[in-house]
Amino acid sequence: MTPGGLLPFLERHPAFGEWQEAWLGVPLHLRAGLSDEPPPVAFVGSVRAVVLRGAEVLVVRTPAPLLTVGGRREPGEALEQTLRREVAEETGWLVCPLGVIGFIHVRHLDGQRPAWGRPAPDFVDPVFAAVAEHFDGRRRSPGEAGGVFVPVERAERLGLSEVDRVFLRAALGKGWPD
Repeated sequence: MTPGGLLPFLERHPAFGEWQEAWLGVPLHLRAGLSDEPPPVAFVGSVRAVVLRGAEVLVVRTPAPLLTVGGRREPGEALEQTLRREVAEETGWLVCPLGVIGFIHVRHLDGQRPAWGRPAPDFVDPVFAAVAEHFDGRRRSPGEAGGVFVPVERAERLGLSEVDRVFLRAALGKGWPD
């Protein structure tokens, strides 16, 4: 049962993709949707972005190519603060958020995980479009995969998931960065 405060948001934004997978051995049900409205902050687990630079997009290999980069929100952080901090920690890139383009709704299929530091059993990761402004390798945390910018046309041929393809088109629709 989806928590009451989250249900109205999810009802306003139908899913374009739905799947199940295990993360760290935990079975999850995920659904992706498009929205320029951020989800209720009480249910946000992580904040993610599709990062653009001119006619390029940042691709992270984990082992499959992935376009959304980000991480967990810390208490008291605004969504944009989390986005800037997490993208810098994972890639070294300082970014400027353009706006929310969608979300990934995650539901634990086997109960709650309070130690994960995310709302449970449901949490939502907003997905932003962002523009890369400056690289600072000192900001990247040790052991993070980083990323590489590739031309948007080439990214489409890297074996991206359909969810990443839809998020890429939505990010490009926020305004092609110069």
